[in-house]
Amino acid sequence: MTASPYLGEVVAFATMHGKERLAREAFHDVLGARVLAPAGLDTDAFGSFSGEVPRTRSPLDTARAKARLALARSNASAALASEGSFRSDFGWLTRHQELLVFVDDVRRIELVEVFTGPVDLPPARDVTTGERAVAFAETMGFPRQGVMVHADRAQGTEVAKDLRTPTALAEHVDRLAREGASLTITPDYRAHRSPARSDVIRRLCVRMAERLATPCPACAAPGYGRTDVRRGLPCQGCGEPTELPIADVHGCASCDATHLVPRTPPLAEPRWCDGCNP
Repeated sequence: MTASPYLGEVVAFATMHGKERLAREAFHDVLGARVLAPAGLDTDAFGSFSGEVPRTRSPLDTARAKARLALARSNASAALASEGSFRSDFGWLTRHQELLVFVDDVRRIELVEVFTGPVDLPPARDVTTGERAVAFAETMGFPRQGVMVHADRAQGTEVAKDLRTPTALAEHVDRLAREGASLTITPDYRAHRSPARSDVIRRLCVRMAERLATPCPACAAPGYGRTDVRRGLPCQGCGEPTELPIADVHGCASCDATHLVPRTPPLAEPRWCDGCNP
């Protein structure tokens, strides 16, 4: 078995919300590396879920910038950073995209792992009483799953992020309601307050560690793995290509080596075919 190129190395995780703990086990067990968070990083400066700081870059560029900040604030030569995005479709379904970026300045590689899927958390809801706020919060797993309370008043908006008990939440909402504020409650998607998001980041860290343990068959650089998909899976009804993936493209972050890994099943159901199901 090839020795890990990261054995004994330190990897900096750009986080102020404990994400380094989500990477430690995989990076230790798979790579023999230690994952630490540089002290004093303000990753909220790149954008916050509360809306107080808008995100001005794309999710990928934001994650890259965070990783670069971690490198600048540490003695590490490699860094991790993640960036999450949540969007509510049709007023009830929330979609989650999480990007995990790994940057290694010594080996001059950058890797990206992506999760996209639904999250079992509701979109924002207006509330008028503490009782209703607690009832809604508990449907999403509060207090383990955190919530944010947005209070809109004439002088501006304030956001409460760390209400950790039903009593604290109810008292806060009732007080602001008496003062005439319009109140909205949302899930808190910060990693240390969202078990669902933490689980996604942890799984991405496992994938990243396993990818870093895979050398390129051509140049032996670490990080050989899936980089793209090839679409065109044939329809089992008419044989025409569909938009479903026919293969994964695996490649190297350092050289041009690639190969195709066929997907299964070998044919697409007619419901995915524009010809059979226009």
